[in-house]
Amino acid sequence: MSPELRQALYTHLQTAIEIELSTIPIYLYTYYSIQRQPQHTDSLPNGQQIATFANKAGGLLMSVAVEEMLHMSLSCNVLRALGGQPKLYCRSPGAYPTNLPHHKAGFSVGLTALTAGQLDLFMGIEEPEQPGSPPQGDNWTSIGQFYRYILGLIEETSDEDYHYADDQLAAHRGYYSANNVDTVYPKDGYYIKQPENPFNPVERGASQAQYPNNRDSGKLMRIRCKDDARRAIHSIMLEGEGYTHDPAHKRDDPENNEVSHWYKYAALRKEIAAFSADDLGQFILPFPSNPTSAGYPAEVLPLVTLANAVYSYLFLLTETAYRTAGDAQESIFYIGMHKGMIFILDKIIGGMRYNTCTDAAGNSVALAPTFENYAFDSLATAKQELIALCQAVPASLNLDSNILGRIQDLPDVNIPPDGIVRF
Repeated sequence: MSPELRQALYTHLQTAIEIELSTIPIYLYTYYSIQRQPQHTDSLPNGQQIATFANKAGGLLMSVAVEEMLHMSLSCNVLRALGGQPKLYCRSPGAYPTNLPHHKAGFSVGLTALTAGQLDLFMGIEEPEQPGSPPQGDNWTSIGQFYRYILGLIEETSDEDYHYADDQLAAHRGYYSANNVDTVYPKDGYYIKQPENPFNPVERGASQAQYPNNRDSGKLMRIRCKDDARRAIHSIMLEGEGYTHDPAHKRDDPENNEVSHWYKYAALRKEIAAFSADDLGQFILPFPSNPTSAGYPAEVLPLVTLANAVYSYLFLLTETAYRTAGDAQESIFYIGMHKGMIFILDKIIGGMRYNTCTDAAGNSVALAPTFENYAFDSLATAKQELIALCQAVPASLNLDSNILGRIQDLPDVNIPPDGIVRF
């Protein structure tokens, strides 16, 4: 492989990673604006429909976010296989609203609560590639164009160009699950009101469970050869926009068990139109649009800063995982990033959103995450700084009492100025 081809692949695969780092916080922000089990819908004539939609919307949004994390990891694996080092720490957008990296000018999407307009923008992110559209490494309008450009570069490689399989994240270690407790949703939001079978108490929930992601539609795979790289990129494209030969862009897997990101958002966009603003207010929290730390009152900043620091530390762990192998990698990624996302960041954001504060216009808003990059004073002491930030959160902000212990249990990644990981 020529130096020019290698550099082109490094550049565009890093851009692919940063595209995912742009969409993940946007999708998560809208997800956290939803109360998936509304508390005051029983007296409403369409209360059951509201409750069902709220839970479904949350499940589908998280199902897309989970696959975006998979796509980020697949791009990282391809980059690492070719000898590159994925960069994730402090690589999320610097401010919102934002365009996607190297997208054609004019597109903008930000951190906003669930609305019909936000779903329109999500459909724009996942917009299916138009037949005959040329591959575009820059100035693209569909993600399919961008990934087809990467596929063209991959075609110029040979199997001998792919190495470092042990440095990559692999599914068999449990690093990726297509569904989790936050992606599953019930067919009927009021199923919990139905009587439970005392002889089979799990039957009620199991019969209702909808699993939006097919476990066989895509997986975290090690890249050992050119064909592996092709399959990884194709998986990213299909899960986002579905099959280009299908006018509906509905399915993204050969078994027809999963629908594409674009189709999920299109379905939600159609359903949300049936609800009034009052209906939506039953389950959508008053999240501000594109909040920043600078825009929040000083008294809530300790919690906002902690959320940003945890968010950034988790990507630091992931980046570091690509510089290790074996048990160290498993501990850093599976115990660190995977569990940190579920048991720390999720619990911080899930709790903070029920605090309220006043915005610059004098409106009462929910304390929503800002998903800003947090630069630690030193990567040699990042975990210690994270612990100190947690300890600085006042009791008045109602931080879950288990968070400090969980942060203390995170892997301590020590990266001194020489750049050598000490774990």
